[in-house]
Amino acid sequence: MQRTSNRSAAGSGEKDNFRPDIEGLRGVAVLLVVFFHAGLLSNASFQIPGGFIGVDLFFVVSGFLITGLLIRERERTGKVSFSRFYARRVRRILPAAAVVLLITIPLSFALVTLIQRPATMEDGASAALSFANVRFALTTDYFNPVSYSPFLHFWSLGVEEQFYFVWPALLAVVAWRRPRLGAGFALTVVVVASFAASLVMTDQNPGWAFYMLPTRAWQLAAGGLLAVGAGSMARTPLPIRSLVSRVLVIVGWFALAALIVDAFVLDSTIPYPGMAALVPTLAGVLLIASGAERHGPGVLLGLMPIRFIGKISYSLYLWHWPILILGGLYLQGPLQQALAPEQAFALAVFSIPVATVSWGLIEEPFRRGRIPLPRPSRTVLAGVAVMVIVAVLGISFDWSAQSTLANLGGPDTAQVQPTDQPTDQPTDTSGADATDTPPPSVATLSPGESPTPTPVMTPALTPSPAGPPPTSYAVTNALRPTLGNAPTDYEQPWRDGCLGWERTTVPPAWGKCVYGKTNGTYTVALIGDSHASALFPGVNEVAKAHGWKLVVYMKIDCSFVDFPTTAFTLKREYTECETWNNNVLARLAAHPPDLAIVHMSRWVYNINAGDGSITAQGNGMAREMEKIPKSTEVVMVTDIPDPWNMSVPECLSSNLSDYRRCAYSRATGFGSNLGKREAVASKAAGVPLIDLSGSICPGTGACPAVLNGMIVFRDQHHLTATFAKSLGQAIDQQLVPILVAGSNPGAALSPSPGG
Repeated sequence: MQRTSNRSAAGSGEKDNFRPDIEGLRGVAVLLVVFFHAGLLSNASFQIPGGFIGVDLFFVVSGFLITGLLIRERERTGKVSFSRFYARRVRRILPAAAVVLLITIPLSFALVTLIQRPATMEDGASAALSFANVRFALTTDYFNPVSYSPFLHFWSLGVEEQFYFVWPALLAVVAWRRPRLGAGFALTVVVVASFAASLVMTDQNPGWAFYMLPTRAWQLAAGGLLAVGAGSMARTPLPIRSLVSRVLVIVGWFALAALIVDAFVLDSTIPYPGMAALVPTLAGVLLIASGAERHGPGVLLGLMPIRFIGKISYSLYLWHWPILILGGLYLQGPLQQALAPEQAFALAVFSIPVATVSWGLIEEPFRRGRIPLPRPSRTVLAGVAVMVIVAVLGISFDWSAQSTLANLGGPDTAQVQPTDQPTDQPTDTSGADATDTPPPSVATLSPGESPTPTPVMTPALTPSPAGPPPTSYAVTNALRPTLGNAPTDYEQPWRDGCLGWERTTVPPAWGKCVYGKTNGTYTVALIGDSHASALFPGVNEVAKAHGWKLVVYMKIDCSFVDFPTTAFTLKREYTECETWNNNVLARLAAHPPDLAIVHMSRWVYNINAGDGSITAQGNGMAREMEKIPKSTEVVMVTDIPDPWNMSVPECLSSNLSDYRRCAYSRATGFGSNLGKREAVASKAAGVPLIDLSGSICPGTGACPAVLNGMIVFRDQHHLTATFAKSLGQAIDQQLVPILVAGSNPGAALSPSPGG
């Protein structure tokens, strides 16, 4: 986190308004962040789970110091010199940041996996241009990133640098005649509006709330309000100042205690920032307000060891995260498994001497003017030019990574073309020998239920003959999808906007998001979460082959269950999911399909403890499926075995010579509960099951990451569209016997003219 000017607005202390307690507060803040990150990467038994609040403290301190600096200049000279202000920011921030970026970009290029290089280099370029927070708001959940970027910590610098860009100009307008009154009014408006936005966005879009200036500005403004009020306090009568001083001592100690408790109580399950950010923000304000009091917490914060960490806090913040990430990559490769605790904490401690050297050789010489720079306006231009050059370096590495991927059939040479567009001309391959695959056992329908009559049929997709074993296990452009395309090998509904996101509550309008044979008379509904969407290409192949109309009702993280759930990203009750499911059921009632296929992830995040068992969750699935119109035949597809803790494309890019090294164990893929919820639901609701496990993890050994020349997963648990399409044959072979048995129990399969 970025340290700002050492000059404060008020209070006693050393000469030139220097506040040793604020320096100590920076030390506390950066240590919270450093050891939080070390624990996060190592899953150590001892952690500071809420250590990320150190960033909130930095925001308060920055708002206090910058506002105080600007107000004092306005009162002293009658104006604010923008060129001098930004020149000071350039000298203070950019040299150390530029050096960190210049070292981190090439090291990251060398150490991150091939598939991650383009995105990582783009992260570095965005960090240099001060909008890393915007990029990460669009791509990364801070508490659950798919892979850790060495530049992730630059998000907070982006917030502060954007604040520096806006606040001096705003202050010049509102503080034209009465600086403190105008600034106080403006800051109050910012606090109220920004805090309200933070509450709303934390509920609606936690990523944007966490990373963006509009939802963080209230913390900077809170520090600014303290700076504005500090000067006014000096003019109050002595008895009032004395009383306030005694109160500040007490509340200061309470604030320090609350801050420490909060660091150990907060964790990634609590919505943040939102209401939870009040504690560290108010604690920061009170600690600054009370820090100069003789018996206040400044006594502790002013101790030399804490002050030393505070002195180097900016450099330490800049260096600790790349050292943790790149050090971890060097020691063990892709960070898909936690670092050993001793490794993580050794790297964290090592960042302190590195930061000390950076502070002494880079930060201080530029900040104190020991390295001569041109006049302010040219200093600003020089700083901007340097960071643009750094960004260009990142972009050039990005192009190099893209070129390497292109040689493997990456995005520049083989963009995946949509293959599942709605069609009125299904592929008819009826007449396949149904005895190739024994029909699965079929669950009995509920008593009294009348199944939809289904024409006698045979599977319409012919199983592909087994090819010869591969002669090479290298990752080449012969694989489908190619490695460069695998992470974005999305299914057509994802590309068409037919997959509902967190805030979606209403399915697409009737007649939209229709696939298969769009004018078919037999209608199939595909219902479920993102796993159902990932399986769509295979279901769509079956629908096209039989001439069925396929309608999709899919929403991410939304289990089709009859009890309240939560979503990890929202960190609250997922009311949008319950509303979505109710609206889907209403749509099904209004337009009953002939067949409903239900598929969802095994991870059901229940809110009530009583819904946590396998039996309770299976019964919850059954209750929800029983709400589907009785005229509709319902079939479940059990969840699939997946390498939930390993990104397949990342693993492949680390094992280009032999993709077999990316196979994952059956214990990982199947876990202990795969299929058990669906089995309970099947028995309770009389719903037949389709199990694709054998088609994804054949045999009895490890589950392959590449099967039949296809990359199986695009991430940790979503199938590539290419591989999912190949599952159409397995789905067809199991689905047809279920439909035939449901329509005419005991009937043998026989050919049908139309399939």
